[in-house]
Amino acid sequence: MPRYPALRFRALVQQLITPVFLFFLLLTLSSQYLQAQGSITVTQQQFAVSLVPDKPVIMLDEPVYLSFIVRNLTDKNLTVIVGGDYENSQGRPESFSVIAVGTDGKPVAQPDLGTGMGGMSWPQKLPAKRSYTFRLFLPHWATFSKAGKYFITAVRTLSIGKAKAQQADIPVKERTDIPVKAGANILVIPTDSAKMEKIIADSGNKMLGEKDPSVEATQIMMKIQDSRVIPYFLKEIKTRDYEKKFYALEALSRFNDASAFAALKYGMGTRATDIDGDTTAALSEKSADNIRDCAAGALANSPYPAAIPFLLTKRHDRSIGVRNTIIQALEKMKPLEAIPILQEMAHDDNPGVSDEAKRYLKMMQK
Repeated sequence: MPRYPALRFRALVQQLITPVFLFFLLLTLSSQYLQAQGSITVTQQQFAVSLVPDKPVIMLDEPVYLSFIVRNLTDKNLTVIVGGDYENSQGRPESFSVIAVGTDGKPVAQPDLGTGMGGMSWPQKLPAKRSYTFRLFLPHWATFSKAGKYFITAVRTLSIGKAKAQQADIPVKERTDIPVKAGANILVIPTDSAKMEKIIADSGNKMLGEKDPSVEATQIMMKIQDSRVIPYFLKEIKTRDYEKKFYALEALSRFNDASAFAALKYGMGTRATDIDGDTTAALSEKSADNIRDCAAGALANSPYPAAIPFLLTKRHDRSIGVRNTIIQALEKMKPLEAIPILQEMAHDDNPGVSDEAKRYLKMMQK
């Protein structure tokens, strides 16, 4: 479901940052990044980088994170720029190039993330004699199809700057680009059902943690192609947390399962009063619209037989996104079934919806 990570980010920005504030934030960061040249000189030899998998041995279909560790060997407090690279279908940091190669010399297949859109960037502390760790999700770069030994190489250009003496976390005045590379071995073994059940339980409980829910555990759960993750996402969809509802809908769309389908139907019924955290009634309504947009996309992609017929009953939803998703779903149906609904939607009050319906009608009637 390629559009969801970008949709989640844009929806969160709409809620937390006003357009005016965002404008001045970007203006401030940009001006500080472009200030006085010649304020810092660093070289590749002044940094040590390493790549460390969370587990040196993993099962097929077991998602794992890697730590790309950058150590500052100098006596200077520095900053390293992060972000600016995550607006794609999976949130993968595109400033990294990561390749896994088997003992046969062949690279492991990588998922297609479509076109990237960048994203916001910011400085992070890199104190003298200390390190900063980038966390990389291996399934973003490697889809293992067989057991074996693999060598993973990660490449990135670091953007390094000098921090002010008393505030190491302020934006840098100048950046020096330094290409770095690190590698690590990993062993992939056949899947063991009992071990996978334990991984699901551990990750699922971390994902649902009330005080400190784990984003990494959520990503792991979303990548596991095992129906035993469903009960955890059923709990997540029932929370009042905006982000958790998105994650649950995306994950549950993968399963041909009655309980997963019931949860997608539940998502389509989301109203403003079902979500916490918004400051105005208008924002609450927009949040609810966004979640129903996501639920509509999840139903459109669901393999459950009743998903599309149920989605079609929601063609009068107040959300333009839901109605357009229905039109796109109709394209995959037989013309005899789709045309009457498209003809109806061609009279939608919103020109964006009616024009799209007319366009699809024209294609189907050729």
